[in-house]
Parts: sequence; C-alpha cells; structure tokens
Amino acid sequence: MKKEIWKNPFPEKSLDEAQSPLWFWNDKLEREELLRQLKMKSETGVASTIPHARTNGGEGYIGGYLDEEWFENVRTVLEYKKEHDEPVWLYDEIDWPAGTCNKTVTRKEENREQYLTFRREWIPAGTAFRAQVKDLTGKPLFRVREETDKSQYAFNLFILDAETYEKYDITEYFKYLIFGPELEFMSDRDAWAYVAKIHVDPYAYGGSGQMNYLSREAAEDFLQSTYDKYYDRFSEYFGSTVKCFFNDETRMCNPLAWSIDFPEVFRARKGYDLMPRLVDLALPGEKAGRTRCDYFDVLAYLFQENYFGTLHRWCKAHGVKLYAHLLGEETLHGHVRYSGDYMRQNKYLDIPGGDHLGKGIGSLNIKYTSSSAHSYGHDLSAVEVFAGCGWDMTFEEYTRIVSWMYQQGMQIIINHGFFYSDRGERKNDWPPSQFFQWQGWPRMKEGNAMIRRLYYAMTGGMNEMDILVYNPIESMWLNYEPDMNYTHGFAEGPFLANGRAVKTDREMQLLLSGLMSENLDYELLHKDAVGNFEASGGKIKNIKTGQEFSVLILPMCRVMPVEAAKLCRDFAVQGGKILALDEIPVYAMPREEDEALGGIFREIAETGNLTILPVEEKEALYGKIREVIPMPVAIIDGAKRAANNHPCYPAWLIDPYMHGGEDLSGIQFVRYRKDGKRNTLFVNYSAEPETITVRLEAGEEPEVWDTFTGEIRKAQILKRNGGSYLVEMTLPCNYGVFLVG
Repeated sequence: MKKEIWKNPFPEKSLDEAQSPLWFWNDKLEREELLRQLKMKSETGVASTIPHARTNGGEGYIGGYLDEEWFENVRTVLEYKKEHDEPVWLYDEIDWPAGTCNKTVTRKEENREQYLTFRREWIPAGTAFRAQVKDLTGKPLFRVREETDKSQYAFNLFILDAETYEKYDITEYFKYLIFGPELEFMSDRDAWAYVAKIHVDPYAYGGSGQMNYLSREAAEDFLQSTYDKYYDRFSEYFGSTVKCFFNDETRMCNPLAWSIDFPEVFRARKGYDLMPRLVDLALPGEKAGRTRCDYFDVLAYLFQENYFGTLHRWCKAHGVKLYAHLLGEETLHGHVRYSGDYMRQNKYLDIPGGDHLGKGIGSLNIKYTSSSAHSYGHDLSAVEVFAGCGWDMTFEEYTRIVSWMYQQGMQIIINHGFFYSDRGERKNDWPPSQFFQWQGWPRMKEGNAMIRRLYYAMTGGMNEMDILVYNPIESMWLNYEPDMNYTHGFAEGPFLANGRAVKTDREMQLLLSGLMSENLDYELLHKDAVGNFEASGGKIKNIKTGQEFSVLILPMCRVMPVEAAKLCRDFAVQGGKILALDEIPVYAMPREEDEALGGIFREIAETGNLTILPVEEKEALYGKIREVIPMPVAIIDGAKRAANNHPCYPAWLIDPYMHGGEDLSGIQFVRYRKDGKRNTLFVNYSAEPETITVRLEAGEEPEVWDTFTGEIRKAQILKRNGGSYLVEMTLPCNYGVFLVG
C-alpha cells in the first residue's frame, strides 16, 4: 500500500465506490436541488451514489416511474457524474423487492410466485373419504403431456397410514365417471389425506409484489421492462459512469415455491419423478427428508440460474456489474426458507451483498455473504447498512458499525440512506438519513476517508484464515418441516418444529459466533462451490482466491454431496485434519451414492486424521483447532477475545431481522494479505481503550496504520526473534487500526 494514498485517500479514483449510498428520491424532484445535493456529496468525498425512489406508503416519491420525467432526472445525475468522473449505480426497482417494475411485470399471472400448499384431513377408520379429484388442484401442478393421462390426479392427493405414513395407491379407489375420476376411500385403519394445491396470489392481494423468481421468462420480462429502458436511453454511460445495477431483497415469499416446469427440471436433474413423492415435502422423518433435499436443491438451482443468471448475463453483455442482497442471511433456517440455499445465490453476482438493519453487531449475515463471495472468487462484496438505527445514531456508532463490517469481509458500504427530503412522514422511513439532515453529517468526510482506507487495505489481495467450515445446508433440508402458516413480515414467524433442525441451526450459529469471538477466523464451504477448492500439500486451497486452510470442520453433516466427501478424503489422505461434530455423513447426494459415501469416510477414518467431537463441547474444539492451525498473529496479553452477547437466534424467523440489542465487547482481529504483507485489522469493541501485546510473524518491522486519522507510525516492539515480533498496542474505541508487516 502507498502511504500517500493512506494519508489522503480522496484523490484516488479507484476508491470512489467504497461508499455507495442509496439516495432516497422521496419527494417531488427538482433539478437544482438534485445538483445541490450531488455537489454536497462530492465535496464530502462521497463520490458514488444509487438513486432509489421510495413511496413510503404514499408519503414519499412524487412523480412517475420510468417515464420521461423520471429519465430526465436520471439524465441530470448522469451528466453531473460524467462531468465529475464519479460512478453511479442504478437501483432497478421502485421500493422493493426487485423484479416487478413497480408491480407491472406481475400483472401476468405466470410471472407471480407460485407455491404449494398441503391440506390435511383426518380419516377415522371405517369412515369414507370422497372427493371429486379433478377439482383438487385448482391449477395444474405440472405440464401434462398426454391429455388422457389420469394418473396426474394421484399426484394431487395422497392418503397415508396415520402411524407409519405408508402411502396407499389411491388409483385403486378411483371411479371413472362421466366427468373424470372420482374417489371413494375407506380403510380399517386411521389415515391422513394430504391434498396438494398450487397457488398463485391474486394480483390485488400480494401477488403484485411477489415475482416468480424460478421463472426465466419472468426475469426476461423484468429485464425488458427496466434494464432495457435504461440502456436504450443511456447506453453511452454504461461501463464508464454507470457501473452497476442494484437488485434488492429478492426471496421466496412462501415456504414451498413452485413453477409449472419444476417437475420436468427435477426429473432431469435428479433422475426420478418428484410427483409421486410430492407429499414428502410436508412429512416428518428422514425418508421424506431425502426428497426434501432434492427439492430444495432444485429450487436453489432454479433461483440461481433463471433469475440471477439471467440478470447477470444481461449485465455482462452491457458492460456493467450486478449487485444484489437477499433476505434472512443470518441462519440456516432463513437460508432454506427464503432461497433454498443462500450461499449458492451469490454465484452470478459480481458484487454479492448483505443487508443489516439496526445498530447491533455480532450476527452471521455478513460473514455468510463475504464467505460465499470468496467461494466463487468474487473480488468485492457490499453491505446495505444503517436502516432502522434511528435519528439518535451517533458518529461513533457509525464508525463502530462500519469497522465491524470490514472485519466480516465487506468492501463496500451502502448507506441506507441519504434522504432527498425529510419532510413530514418521510423522516420516519427506516431512519436515519446519513445525509445533511443527520447530526453526524459534519464529520462525514472523516467517515468517508476511513471507509476509503479500509477499502484500500482490504481489496486486491485475499482474506487470510486457516479454518474451513462446511455449511450443512443439506442436513438442514433433511430435517426441515416447512411451517406454512406464514408468508412474510413477522416478528415471530415460521417456527422450526423438528428438534434436529432446531439443534443444527442453533449449534451452527453458536459454532460460527464462537470462532469469531475466539479470533479463529474461518470461511464457509458449500456444495455449489466445491469445484473451486482442491486438496494440495496437506491443505485445502481455494483455487479462485489462493486461500489455504489447515483444518476442516464438519458440523452435524448427516447429508453430504459426494463431490464434497471426495475433497474431504483427498485432504485427509494428505495429512489434513478433519473435525466432525456429532457425526459423520451417512446420506449422499445423489442418494444412490450412499454406499460410496460410506466407503469414502471409512477411508478418511483409516488415515487417523478424523476426530469426532460432541457439537456442544466448543472449548474442546477450539483447543483441537489451535493444535492444528498456524498462528501468525495472536494476542498473548490483554483482551484476547470478543464476547458476543447474542450468539444465536431462537427457533423462529424474524422478517426483517432487526439487529437491536446485539453487541460485542473485547478485541477482534482479522488478517488480510496484500502485496506480500499481512494487514491485520484490530477493533476494540469495549467502552474504553485497551492495551494488548501481540505476537506477529512479519517480513519486515511492523507499522501501525490508523484507519480513522490516517496516521502511520512504527509499532512499539517489545521483542524480536527473527521474523517474529512482540508488539504492544493501545487500541482506541469504535474504529480499527491495522498492524502491517
């Protein structure tokens, strides 16, 4: 890093996107006021901006959307930005979630979210159950190739033994009458009838705001409605001034999302027909869970390919990047409920994103985002932050939150937001504004300089850590029983009923939060990115980033894809250490590879490099990790860890997550390698300055680089032994310093 840039980061144009605030267009726009506010941001160092119209329930933006007046206001911004050589990101929606083009794309029913529900009826022994089968679905569950095929009706109704869940062949109970098959069932045993229905929200009752993210055609309609219109008018700005499209808060609204072609895609990817097993999605038990594993795998694939893949291909062809953030990144429960597999949805994002509402810090949403970005080799990730912090947020709280975001692996800070107006109820739209209306605005130039320095120090290299944790999303699928009583917007939402799912989610949160508290930094490995990792020289290497890992943790992995198991085997054979928590995998994906999976883990066990520990024994786990991994940086005196007062969430979802009472105290540090040097970012989350002694391996005498003041000074070295240094540091509160060497 160049010291002159560190001391004065404003002239460096490569840092201009480090802070890219949402600029809330929330009133009647005037050209002169747009230019005045643009100038204010430029003078403060906030070069990048993201215009974002917000209606705020009717007291917000005044004007049309994507009409001539709208585009004239956009042109005013682009002309100013081109003249000043500053970047713009385009927000691709009005309000959120993205994909509806102000609820016009979803006027077409096929573009609205489709989802399955199951109606359950109790059938006492000796009681007849009758149904007019053709009316069970309301809409076809799948595309019927043969109009005379009546077997489709059996896929809409399932009758199961009440104790064993054994399925009856209900076609035996069909009576083929004038208008098609009708059912009359009677048994000497108690039974359940499950009726599967596909639903599409009526346009006026929720469907207007919920796109079918599994449909490529819906994504293409969205591109035509919005992206194409921007390009048709402003193509000369794309790639130079317009740098990125911002795609906001996409997620499944209902727990079992669907599309009319889902069964066809499922059969092609899984090799068997889902429809005769459809009721498994609603049943407890691992037998049904195997079907759920395949269902959510296909759902996550369709979301990834048909929505984000379609948008990504358009952006790449038009010279801009794609940014998006989803919802519910905090927990495995949220990952399944909102996207099938959250980490997978970052594959096609040039800039993967997180979202963080409220002042609280210490949650896992940001770490999941940065880790999934690294798993695909993406250079940047970004976080939308400060919504709901309240007008009383201080500048010190601001720098504290920003510093934590960089420690979790973010590079770009997206302020939520800079308000065009705070007139009337506009001031209450998820405040605060961090613009000229905010008490901290007079110090924003200092804050922007800090953000630029953090971006500078933590881009162009790689996050350095030694621990790789497999994300057990498949094992969560196995035991996940969808709660169909909730859609979106809840304080205590869908509940986890399955005890094993509750434990998996809870213990995974405690594990990851605990590792960060112990200053044992980690990355997460997931199925979709396994091909980007290889075993080499007794380590696992991310071939996209160059990161190398000395230990692999398998937390409660009852299900594991075969390609991930093979990576585990190659690592163990070369001497790599695997720490399995509670158990080793017994179920493969694909399911016909169960026996092969067992053989792989027998090979691993024979190497002597597999240790199984109870998941609750976190201290024993930390001890085993420290025996294995190198420790090029360690605090040997003073506060050695960061206490997390909220290391996990309860067994229900919150939509949206408000990070309120969460907090850290103590010291946390992370390492980043750039230009052959190790940049270690220390942040003191306590209320008073802390003095610590650090042992550091460095190629040259270390220096302290202050992120807030820009000061660079020699480290206070207590002792040196070759390339190992003992350094004493006094850490300020609420922002970070780098130890560089």
